[in-house]
Amino acid sequence: MPPSGSASAGPTLKLTPLAPPRDPAAEMAARIAATTDRAALLELLAAGVDRSRVTARLAALGYVDLAADGKRLWVKPGSGESFRDCADCPELVLVPDGAVRMQLSTGATPRQVEVALPQPYAVGRFEVTRAQYRVFVQQSGHVVELGCHVRAPVWKLDPTLSWQDPGFPQTDSDPVACVSHGDAKAYLAWLSKRTGQRYRLLTDPEWHHVAAASAKDMADPARLCAIGNGADETAKQAMPSWTVAPCRDGFRTTAPVGSFAASPWGLSDLSGNLWEWVDTCPPDPSVPGQPFPPPICREEEGRILRGGSWADPPTARRLDSRIVSEPGIRDQVAGFRVARDLGN
Repeated sequence: MPPSGSASAGPTLKLTPLAPPRDPAAEMAARIAATTDRAALLELLAAGVDRSRVTARLAALGYVDLAADGKRLWVKPGSGESFRDCADCPELVLVPDGAVRMQLSTGATPRQVEVALPQPYAVGRFEVTRAQYRVFVQQSGHVVELGCHVRAPVWKLDPTLSWQDPGFPQTDSDPVACVSHGDAKAYLAWLSKRTGQRYRLLTDPEWHHVAAASAKDMADPARLCAIGNGADETAKQAMPSWTVAPCRDGFRTTAPVGSFAASPWGLSDLSGNLWEWVDTCPPDPSVPGQPFPPPICREEEGRILRGGSWADPPTARRLDSRIVSEPGIRDQVAGFRVARDLGN
């Protein structure tokens, strides 16, 4: 042993640990788990990389897998991102599931109703337009008899009018009016067959859920001209007896769809333009506590319309406002918006 304090003459051995072998699968799994960018994940999906892990990551980020126009899309409910099933099909947005609380005014005492909507669903961004409806009539051969109810100023049937001439000028981008509940259902059956998807009308709770984020604006007469087209100072020039919103939206009758501010989920004209048919009949006021929506609606039974129209005062454009009409009635203030299920 060398004396204390003297340097050792022997060599010093340094060991360098070997790096563990690379595990490409584990690296890719970590990359997928850390990715929040949808485009990057879709690139991996298109390349066929670990499909189950990529789709699980997209779902965890809140995206929903759906088919549209022959393509697979991943869309986040409530984002306002639009898609469609064909070039002249209605533009759709995806809305999230949720719980609906609403007030029914049928009967002597208004009551509160709660309805669960457990699945996302697609909804037309706009009301169905004249151009879209014309394609349906031309391709399906659907026969529409003449006759549409008007306000002149009393409500009555004008036997000369139809969706092609509702009694006022329209562009192809205006919502189609003078459409009955049956006409709307025929359009939806044709569209379903054409696209291979299940198109339908919204239910009353589904419509309420879609519009609820706009409730404050709907209840504020001064805000109504920002979000839709109704009876306002523009209309009062022609109809002095009308009760109108204290603002000016610039349209005497219908406006081209999308002319006003959209809702937080990207939908337009939920307030005004045209009343929208929904596939729900009113509860029987003589049956206390009858479930809503009623479980069965007879074919000839009245159906609810929502949202108000170009001819309606502020009170008719509130979130909980409803009217009921016989399903065969055509009216110059009534149209419709589509819904679509996500089953592919």
